[in-house]
Formats: sequence, C-alpha cells, structure tokens
Amino acid sequence: MARSMKCPAALAAAAVLALLAVLAAPSAAQDFTVGTPTTPPAGAADASKFTTAEAVHTTTITMEEMKNARLQLTRQLTPEQAAALIEAARAPAPTDAPGVESGASYAPFRGGAVPLSVGTGGWSFSDTRVGRSARNLAAYARPAGKLYFQIGTDWYICSASLIGRSLLVTAAHCVCEFGQSTFFTNHIFIPDYDVDFPATNVQFTAANMVVATSYYAGTDTCEPGAEGIVCSNDLALIWLNLNNGKQAFQSANNLYYNYVVNGFEATTAPVDGFASVTVPKYLAITQLGYPADWDAAGKMQLSTSPGFPLNVAVNSNTMKNIVRGSSMTGGSSGGPWMLNWGVSATASNGVTYGTLNVRNAIVGVTSWGYINKDIKIQGASAFAMNNEFPNAKYGIRGGGNIGAFVDYACEWGWGLQALGYCR
Repeated sequence: MARSMKCPAALAAAAVLALLAVLAAPSAAQDFTVGTPTTPPAGAADASKFTTAEAVHTTTITMEEMKNARLQLTRQLTPEQAAALIEAARAPAPTDAPGVESGASYAPFRGGAVPLSVGTGGWSFSDTRVGRSARNLAAYARPAGKLYFQIGTDWYICSASLIGRSLLVTAAHCVCEFGQSTFFTNHIFIPDYDVDFPATNVQFTAANMVVATSYYAGTDTCEPGAEGIVCSNDLALIWLNLNNGKQAFQSANNLYYNYVVNGFEATTAPVDGFASVTVPKYLAITQLGYPADWDAAGKMQLSTSPGFPLNVAVNSNTMKNIVRGSSMTGGSSGGPWMLNWGVSATASNGVTYGTLNVRNAIVGVTSWGYINKDIKIQGASAFAMNNEFPNAKYGIRGGGNIGAFVDYACEWGWGLQALGYCR
C-alpha cells in the first residue's frame, strides 16, 4: 500500500506511494485451527501490544487474473505536509531513545551472532557467490514472494517473505488500514512468483495475521504530518496454511530468512580518510519485491543500495525508519530489506566476509516511497527497539518490534514452534 517521504527538490510532487496494486482474488480453506493466545510469560511483550485476526477467505483467483490485473492505489501528501516532514527529520532524536544507542541482536532461534559484513574500515557491504548462471544464488530469492489480498471488492498486491516455515513477514498496511481497526481479507502468498512459470506458483492462504495495536488503532509513533505513512511499526506477521500438507518454506527451496534487530548499532561510521567526503553510518541492503511498474509485477525484482537511519524526534518518542535509493514502485510494499543476501563462498588464506556475517537477515520491509517516479527513494520501518517495543529481548526471539512479534507468533500467541511451523 502507499507510503511517501520527503525530498527538498520535489516538495510539491511528494506523495504517498501506493505500494499495493489492484488485482483479482485469492483463497482456499484453512488446513488447521488457529492457535489461542495464552497468558504472556515473563519477558514477553504485553498482550495488549498486539492485534490479531483470523484470516477471512471468500473467493479464489485464476492465473490469468493474477497476470492481467495490475492497477495501483495512491495516497498523496500536500506540499505543506512534505515541508513539515523535512523539518521533523532535521530535529535530533534523543540519544536515550530505545535502540538508538543499543546493541544489535540476532535471533534465528535461541540467539547468536549479529549478521553484518563489515571490515575494520567501517564500510558495510553485501557479497555473495554467484557461480555459473547464478544457479546457487537463485535459491536465496525463493523465500520472497507475492502477496494478494482484498479491500472491499477490489484486489491488491504487496510483497512479503518467509521468516519461518509457515511464518510470513510483510508491511502492516498490506494487512490493515492504519487507525481504522479493520483487517483486509483473502490474503494469499506465492513464494518466488513468476508469471512465466504458472505451474510452480504454489498458493498458501493466510490462517491468522498480527499487527501492532498502536498501528491498528492509529497511535503508532509516526513522523508529524505523515501519520499512517512513515511510522515505527509498519510490519505484520501472517501464519500461513498448508497446501496439500506442505508448508510454504518447502516451496522456497526449504529456506526462510533470518532477521536483525538494531542493525545500525552493529556497525560504526566509515573511517575517515578512505573517501574525500565524510560518510555516515549505513548498511549495504538488498531489497526484493514485485513493483507493478517493472515486468507488470510478474517477476521478482532486486535492488541494492546503502541504507541510512532516519530517527526523528516525535514529542518524547523517536520514530525509526531506514531510507535508501530504489527504483521499485507500487506493489513492492512488504518486501524484505536484507543484509548479506546470498550464499558464502569457500574461503582460503584466512579471508573472511568481515567481523559478523550471518546470511540473509531482514532489517525492515518496504513501507513507503514517492508517487513521483523520478525521486527513487523508499523507506522501511526499522526492525529495532522503539517506544512501542523497547525491550532488548522478548523470550528467545530477540528484541524490539520484530523480536516481540516472532515471540508472539512462535511461542505464547499462536504457538507455531510447538506445531513445527516456526523456525
């Protein structure tokens, strides 16, 4: 769905990107019973932090409808709103805000090293083996895919990716409307969707969805003047049904992605002297998604560029986003932003990928951009400790918003770990 951001060179044209595209319709009956939340254990986020809904499915979609429907929805910002965003971004974020000066963490299951390739010079990078015809590399795109859903009588697309066997992460605005207390319907996920290979486009319907209550109720920490667009917690998890007894990751080369909390705190600004200008702290990010303006959203697109932190003071809170250059457009919402995407080569003579280099770790999902296609900037709610999710650890799943969400989904909320559907 739509998200937009500021650019001094194009204030009048700044507008919310509809990172959704109108499409035709998906479904299928549920294959198992949705879990019932229990009392949160010690160390978990309070149950009131989450709003969840059992998925509703009423119709199906044909391959031809998937291929042909590609309209987009847009939400525009006025020039006055865009100017207000720029002023808000210039205000320094408090250094004691949750996660601003906190350590990064990684939670594949029970904790571990932070995934980030960086040398002692402080320059972040994302390197991978390619090999002949990139056959080894292609498998690592398969946990990402296309997400269909319905708003009213219209159908839309977003992007999404697996972070568990049957656990999907996407943007909250692909699941519900900010502040409207309403979930969308008929969500269906297709890992590694490709219009030219319909026989391999395996459909997995949603069983249940969860978003931050602050986003659902319209009280999330957002940039002033861009409420519901540029916010701290534009993320959602979806529990996927089985398809003929198989979990979604089995259609994604038996892979799912990792995730990182507070990724910017795992690195430092590059050392002075290696460039003629001062380079701020950044992360080398790989983005995957299905923008409707490229290949008519029929094929997955990849974008790589440095990502920079956007921490904005909002009253006594801090809004946390990541911003980076990208040519992706409507339909890319919810797609993963990753560190170290790909597969490691066999090392020799003592070489490494840097100090910390666990692979394929998501640090955010596509949230907003510009309707003006010349600007080519997008943003994501950072996977980070923030005012709504301030803890450095939630159970065994890491800290911040994503750690709290996965703890809910896999442990006391849906209990997916016990069912074998988590990580």
